[in-house]
Amino acid sequence: MKKILNTVVTVIGWLVLLLAFSSIGFATSKPAAGVPLYMLFNLILFAGIYYYVSKQKHGQKKVVEKKSIFPRIIGGVILLISLLMPWLVFAKINLTASTYIIMTVSTIVMIFLAFLAVRMINKGGANLPRLAGYLILIVLAAIPALAAIYFFLPYFNRPYDALGTAYWCYVAIAVLGWWGFSLVGKKS
Repeated sequence: MKKILNTVVTVIGWLVLLLAFSSIGFATSKPAAGVPLYMLFNLILFAGIYYYVSKQKHGQKKVVEKKSIFPRIIGGVILLISLLMPWLVFAKINLTASTYIIMTVSTIVMIFLAFLAVRMINKGGANLPRLAGYLILIVLAAIPALAAIYFFLPYFNRPYDALGTAYWCYVAIAVLGWWGFSLVGKKS
């Protein structure tokens, strides 16, 4: 019974994750076509990763020293998608090209700072670096709210639309950025 319950929870978790990533399609000019296309893309991506991981588990029994560059390539692609996430999410409001460049550079800085903060927290040792890591994450968590209040508010009809879109974009950047870093930096 416990195995069945774990399987059901896992399937529901993957469906929720698939639907969350498919919601990128709502940011397109045609959400009726964008959501199914993003769902198909993410389904193919998840299936490919599942196939690769299951193949690696079987392959590890046969050859332990086999090194593959495939996870690093996939990680690089996922990192690129995380960098382009502001372009994808905010394409509907027709910002200038310089604004997109500024958002991309700030995305790179935020991903780097989040990576640095998590490394500081996980490294252990003295409490001061760990505290600094947590403070960096708290400050980074406030950035979407500040961006929504001071920049995106004129582009949306309602304030919570601006806030929700900014945080949705930020969460997508964080998840994809962390996933990409974990694949790129994976030790063989």
